[in-house]
Amino acid sequence: MKSVACFVLLAIISVALCDTVPHSRGCIYIMGRCYRECEEGTQAYALGCGYLTKEATCKEPNPQPDTRGKICDFSACYCAPPTVRDPVTKKCVPLEECTREE
Repeated sequence: MKSVACFVLLAIISVALCDTVPHSRGCIYIMGRCYRECEEGTQAYALGCGYLTKEATCKEPNPQPDTRGKICDFSACYCAPPTVRDPVTKKCVPLEECTREE
């Protein structure tokens, strides 16, 4: 009976500590907790441990993973495909709508 009571107590504590709000676009996580939800037009990019791939931009629409070293516990909000980040406006836009640098 004591083990059942301990299990119930642990279940209540875990539900109280976990983030129960679903985040459709994902989150930026800090120390396992959702710091902020990704804004509209973006989606979460999270890396357990692996090679980082930078966000697609107007200058580099098809970035490749950086294989110089692995990183762990990285999360960010990247533009949702097929859009890319415009470095001038900092917004997610289709590639053909990128700001032209002169």
